[in-house]
Amino acid sequence: MVSFEFADEHEEFRKTLESFSEQVLLPGYRDRAASAEFPFDIYKKLGDLGVLGIGLPEEYGGTGHEDPILLGLATETLAYGDVNMAGVPVQIGLSGSQLSLASDEVRERYLPPLIAGEETIAIALTEPGSGSDAAGLRTTATAVPGGWKINGEKTAISWAMNATVALVYARQAGTTRSTGVSCFVVPLDAPGVSRSHMPGMGCLPLGWGALHFEDVFIPASHIIGEEGRGFQSVMNHFDFSRAALGLLCLGAAKQSLEEAAHYAQQREAFGKPIGENQGVSFQLAEHATYIEGARWICYRALWSRETGRPHTSLASMSKWWPPIVAKNAIEAAMRIHGNLGYSVEFPLQQRFRDVMAYLVADGTAEIQKKIIAKDIFTRGTVSL
Repeated sequence: MVSFEFADEHEEFRKTLESFSEQVLLPGYRDRAASAEFPFDIYKKLGDLGVLGIGLPEEYGGTGHEDPILLGLATETLAYGDVNMAGVPVQIGLSGSQLSLASDEVRERYLPPLIAGEETIAIALTEPGSGSDAAGLRTTATAVPGGWKINGEKTAISWAMNATVALVYARQAGTTRSTGVSCFVVPLDAPGVSRSHMPGMGCLPLGWGALHFEDVFIPASHIIGEEGRGFQSVMNHFDFSRAALGLLCLGAAKQSLEEAAHYAQQREAFGKPIGENQGVSFQLAEHATYIEGARWICYRALWSRETGRPHTSLASMSKWWPPIVAKNAIEAAMRIHGNLGYSVEFPLQQRFRDVMAYLVADGTAEIQKKIIAKDIFTRGTVSL
């Protein structure tokens, strides 16, 4: 029989994070989100809670095994309080899983402070000329005595302005598309590295920016995994990070709808609460339904990952539809609040702008649909 219950340890962890989200994250979300400063104090608290070690090696402070469902629960629950901080375990999980394949020297230097919430790491894949077409990157890695020299530019990189180190994807000269791309661990204080801020309409604390590399020397020990296989490695991990990001957006939408439902029961117009009007109550019912449907697509993708089943299409479904569902739900919550929903005194407008980023981040809806359609044509069926 199919069960939709979470394991006891997962549910216990979710309740702990729910309390943290309500008591610590939510009260300061609006002010944190309006600042470009990364909240290292909150980041450290997430490390203390064990949120940053999900799926990472136990000897460095992690849980010791990949746990996609726990990562999804953590992301969704933290988003009730703070959209931006909810993305932290996804970023650490994605980068940490790749660092786990690095040399002993690199793992020992970077994994413990990342898991403890003491340092941050950027994932430098996107370039000015290759966003969704990540295989078309132009940053180069040239072999030199003792290591490599990196040259190129990365853009729209989360945590670029606060990270200690970056995972930089670069190709060897003469290679094309995904072949010849390797992943390099690049300290951002190395000679030849410069960074510039690229503030967006939301997600300000994530420190979006551009990274420039000019003859940056990286020792041979700082390449991750097999030479020329970096692209395949990161794409494999995107298959579960995308589902987690879908849940991040839905967590923010759920909190927004709950706020709207509470307001609709308190606000009166024409002698009765506005929630008694179908124009309000039906909106809440419709968006709650969309959120629930989108939520279980995400968890099915994570469950498929955990059980070793194919999940690339499910991951793409989790990335293109849930952010749209979330954006629409938050917009409805803003309208139900009237002028208060548009006011900067309330968090709704901030959530709307922060969630908007995930219509693009980690692959647009159009790219995700292309992946799904390719799978349909390959298998000859739309059933999963």
